This record gives sequence, structure tokens and C-alpha cells, in this order.
Amino acid sequence: MKIIVFGAGENARRFIRLNPAAEKIQIVGIVDNDSQRWGEKFEEIYTIESPDVIRSRDWEKIAVTPSFFWVIEQQLMTEYGIEKSKIIRSSDLIVPGRANLGSIRVSCADDDCYVANDLVPDYVIPENRMEEFYFGSDHRVVSKWWHYFEVYHTFFQKYVGSSVRILEIGVCKGGSLQMWRDYFGEKATIVGIDIDAGCKEFEEGNIHICIGSQADRDFLLKVSEKWGPFDIVLDDGSHEMSHQILTFETLFPLLNENGVFICEDCHSSYSSRYNGGYKKKDTFIEYSKNFADCVNSQFIDWDKMQELPFYADYVKACHYYDSMVVVEKKHRGYSFFTEREQ
Repeated sequence: MKIIVFGAGENARRFIRLNPAAEKIQIVGIVDNDSQRWGEKFEEIYTIESPDVIRSRDWEKIAVTPSFFWVIEQQLMTEYGIEKSKIIRSSDLIVPGRANLGSIRVSCADDDCYVANDLVPDYVIPENRMEEFYFGSDHRVVSKWWHYFEVYHTFFQKYVGSSVRILEIGVCKGGSLQMWRDYFGEKATIVGIDIDAGCKEFEEGNIHICIGSQADRDFLLKVSEKWGPFDIVLDDGSHEMSHQILTFETLFPLLNENGVFICEDCHSSYSSRYNGGYKKKDTFIEYSKNFADCVNSQFIDWDKMQELPFYADYVKACHYYDSMVVVEKKHRGYSFFTEREQ
């Protein structure tokens, strides 16, 4: 597959160095809008060029690496007359055998490179109802990492068909709320939070929308008072670390017993875009590492127990997945062991 990579920033560097797809494609050009970088070497192999080479070079797809994809897509379509189908994100390129797909399987060669959307729906084999909905049903926009569905199903399947109460922070286009209704059923109470008042239009049936900020503790308390107590809280909101921590500290204590709190897209903790960084203080990932102390709190020295958070006795377990932190709530009680012989 012949690819022109658009953008010569950190995302392009990470794509070339880390994404298995970069080993399977033929990169026929690295282009960038910054004219001051034209002629500069990139990754010691490529030379950064003007986007004008798009008009003369032989290529099949243009892989856009900057996060402002829509801006570059519009430029390519208006200035260069490129068909929308020819413009992809670099993250759309997939080598199935080396990709984190969760429980999803694909009926194609594991070691070849594909554009992910070219595999949907004919080559995708879903393993649970959420995956079937995402890949095979008509719905509004849902943006999810593919491996998330396996994690959701692991912790949510016990609630299917019940009167579960789920709160999702971050409504966006409303598609995931439709997915929860399809998955849990009509008995569920599904609540979405967003700062965009336009999201109210996605209310229907057992789906309710509350407009406000997850950075507002009083607002979160009012939502929980009206629609909770929740069995599931899913934080897919701003991805700002301070917001994630405030949301957890406000809503985790209010969860029902045996409830589940999921903070997703935690890769923001490592991103300078969100003021994160590896082992940087005050990120949600660093904050969540204290959950291990909560789980083992009874073994901490008595004079140190006061340093534990107030919810420590209710952290039953903490699970880490790629970009996700899952915290189960249950009052653990005092752990004990016996020694027996018969």
C-alpha cells in the first residue's frame, strides 16, 4: 500500500517508530504545511516536502497524523481535489495480528496491513452485543477503541436486562447512549452529561441528558441525587486530569454497592496536550496508583492509615487496561485466613 504521510510532527514520528502498520506500507512521501521544514530530514530516511507533491506522486492513501484531522481533510479536498475516501488517519491503518482488538476477531490475513474501515462490517467478527451494535447496526456516531468493548462486557454483562442505572460523562454525538440502551435493555436508566446544550436532542425513552460540567462538584451531586445512585459511572468527558480526579472523588463514594467506575482514555495522563507526562504528578494514572494501597489498607501501619483516602475501604479491586482504569466498589471488610488439616 503506497501512503503519503501528511504531517511531520510528533504524531508522525510515533507512527513511524511504533505502529506496526508503518513496517507494512510503502511511505512514498512525508509532507507538511510548514514551508520552513521543506527539505529537512525526518527520521533519517525521509525528506519533508511540500503538499504539492500530492499532485505528481503515485500514491493510494494519504495518512493524516496531526490531531486536527478535519482541518487537513478539508484542505486536501478543497485545494487538491482529493476524494474523502482517500484520506485516512494514520491510526486507521491496522495489522490485525499485531493490534489490540480485545475480543473482536477479523477474517483476513493477520500479517497484512489494511484500512480498518475497509474491514467493516464484512470482515469483522463480533463477540458480544455491543460489538454487534457498533459494527452492524444503524446508530449515531460512536467513537471507541476496539478493545474497550471486551472490557465493558466483562464488567457490565451482569446488569443486562436489569434496572441498572448508568451515567456516561461525555455525550458527543449520542451514539454510545444508544449502544447502552441496546445492550442493557429498556429497564435501564441511562444518563448522559455534557457541556454542550445541543446534546439534549439525544434524549429519548430511557435516555436522559443533563447539561453541565464534570468540573462542577455540585452539579455532579445533583445529577446523582436525581438519577442515582448509579451502578456504573463511565468517565469519557474532558480527559483533563483534575476533572477526572474530582469526578472520581465525587461519584465513586455515591455508587451502589458492587458498582463499577471506569475512567477511560487515560492515555491523556501521558499527553502534553492534557498537561500529562510519564510519571508526572497529579495525573489520573498517578492518582489511581494509590488504589493499590486502598485494596491492602488493613496491612498498613496504624499511624499511616489516616493518610488513606476516605473511600479506601470501598475499593474492592482496580484493573488497568490500555487507556482504561476500572474500579470495583464493595465494602471489603476485614480479610482473614485459616489453616486447616483434615
